[in-house]
Amino acid sequence: MKHVNKRLCKIVDEVFTYFLNIGANDITVNFKDKDDHYQINLKCNYTSMNKKKLDKLIKYINHPKSEEMEEYYWELAGESDIDTELTLVGMMTDDKTIEVTEDTIEIKLKRYKKS
Repeated sequence: MKHVNKRLCKIVDEVFTYFLNIGANDITVNFKDKDDHYQINLKCNYTSMNKKKLDKLIKYINHPKSEEMEEYYWELAGESDIDTELTLVGMMTDDKTIEVTEDTIEIKLKRYKKS
C-alpha cells in the first residue's frame, strides 16, 4: 500500500487535533510497529465534555474500516480547521478501543499491515 507512513501520521494528526479542540493540555501518543500491525495509542485529559460530543467521538472512531473510501479520502484527514474527520480515522483502522474515565480519554487503534 502506498503512503503507509503518511497515512499513519494523518491518523495521529486527526485524533491529536481533536484532543486539542476539546481542551486537552496533557496528551500522550504511543506508536508501535509490530510484525503484523501498527498500534497507535492516544490518551488525553479533559475537564468536561457533554454526552452528545462523547457519543459522536465514539460513533466516528468506531466507523467500520473501508479500504475503498480510505484510498480516496485519506489525504483529507487532519486538513480541516472547522470540522473533524474522525470518521476517516475509523475507516483507516481495523480495531478500535475507546476508554473514557472521569478525566481521561484513551483511544487505541490498530492498523493491520498488508502482506
